[in-house]
Amino acid sequence: MQWRWLALIVLGVSPWAGASLQLTGESLYYLLSAEFATQQQDPAVAIPAWQHSVDQLPTAPILAAAARAAAQLGDLPKALLWAKKWHELAPEDSESARFEAGLLLADGQEPAALELLQATLARFPDEERVSSQLAELLAQHGRFGDAERLLHTVMQNHPHSAAAQLALGRLALLQKQPKRAAEAFAAALRLRPDWEEAAVLQAESLRQQGNSLAALQMLQGFCAAHPSAVQARSYLASLYLSLGGQTQAYRVLQQISLLQPDQPKVWDQLLPLAIAETDWPGAQQALEHFRELAPHSPLVPYYQGRIAEGQNEWSKAREAYAKLAGTPLADEAQLRIAQTYYAQGQKSKTLTELQKLQTRHPNDAQIPLLRAQLLQEEGNYAAAAQLLDQALERHPRDAALWYARGAIAELQKDYAGMEKAMRIVIELRPDDAQAYNFIGYSLLERRQQLAQAGAYLEKAIQLAPEDANIQDSIGWYYHLQGDQKKALDYLQKAHAQLGDEPEVLDHLGRVLWQLGRQQEARALWQRGLEKHPESKELQEALLHP
Repeated sequence: MQWRWLALIVLGVSPWAGASLQLTGESLYYLLSAEFATQQQDPAVAIPAWQHSVDQLPTAPILAAAARAAAQLGDLPKALLWAKKWHELAPEDSESARFEAGLLLADGQEPAALELLQATLARFPDEERVSSQLAELLAQHGRFGDAERLLHTVMQNHPHSAAAQLALGRLALLQKQPKRAAEAFAAALRLRPDWEEAAVLQAESLRQQGNSLAALQMLQGFCAAHPSAVQARSYLASLYLSLGGQTQAYRVLQQISLLQPDQPKVWDQLLPLAIAETDWPGAQQALEHFRELAPHSPLVPYYQGRIAEGQNEWSKAREAYAKLAGTPLADEAQLRIAQTYYAQGQKSKTLTELQKLQTRHPNDAQIPLLRAQLLQEEGNYAAAAQLLDQALERHPRDAALWYARGAIAELQKDYAGMEKAMRIVIELRPDDAQAYNFIGYSLLERRQQLAQAGAYLEKAIQLAPEDANIQDSIGWYYHLQGDQKKALDYLQKAHAQLGDEPEVLDHLGRVLWQLGRQQEARALWQRGLEKHPESKELQEALLHP
């Protein structure tokens, strides 16, 4: 008896309506089988069982349940077929029309969905959910004025409609009006304080206004007030990541894993951050959960390799990556194997592994980039340049290849070639601060065209004000220009981020020396030389301050 009641409850059928459904032994069997297979996410069993149920009992409740199950299982044709029949049997039920319209949208039949919703609204003028759905569809078709008028009519008739406010906010976002959107989403939240979707959309509208900090604070408050809000926490984690808050994002994902321990996707999201945070016990625990939920996923050996690699267990990492041959992750695994050899200083083996990848993927621009980097580190600039030139013949608009080519040209003292390459990078990526910095600093080092160098570096710092390498470059520029106070400000910021990096210590010490703080300068250089005894810059600074 327990199973029969469960099926009826799930279908939304009143238990006392059993007589009208005429549930025979066979029909009950198929109904229970269909529901159980749907819960198990088994479409091969569920869809035929729902078909039997629909054939034997073609009633609105059965068709509604079958349509929803088919949509859940990803069988859109069946879902549409059954939703249409459900709507035909229950034209007085606006939900049947809304559900069919949603499926039509998913199937790309937007005009049909629009027509259906307009007809439904004419029949049920006071149905705010139909109005909201229709307004969003009108907006997607560019009919913003019609959509807005419809929503304001809904709000006049239903002043406490959170759904209408949410739709109005979505409409504002579509029109790229994030301030108006934020106001509408805030109004929706006042009406429904626990509505996660409204909270996430309000945060997004704040972010689009350039106020990520306000979005962060708003979501932090919402999540604190709603401990089970998974959707809001997922957005909060992504927001932390976009702001460089990797540790905070990791903690939020840990909270989500407690709320949804049976979701493989949660552990899949958590694992890379656990690895990035070098939390090896946490990473191993997450991997065990993931392996239990998805034992045959190629991500299991992939993350085994990543965890081993992170702990310098190179052979163990390669053994795990080798299991990924023939999977969609095979190329990624090959690349990681190459990186393990590189980490061990086995550059010839690294190049061999990269060559294997290049043979399989001759048009992949990333592989020659890595090969050129290895050749550059070996001092083989000519071979690296030749490799990049060949890659650029196939990928003439790849900014990363041009940047690498410019860097090689600089090492070859081909300064005209370097500037040409970096200008192409700027043409392809106008906001590439590193390209501006590269040209500007190269000019400084050669003591050439200092005014032009300054213009490049000012542009770089404008694009990336917190970049420590650019702070060092522009600080050195101001030193050469004689503005030691301004130079000191930038170089101290660079030193705070880069620590005892020899070049920064050299620059900072020379500025301190010019400012009459010779003892500090010598102490700075001496400390740096203790950590980097091979540094020619620091040796020269101590000998000739």
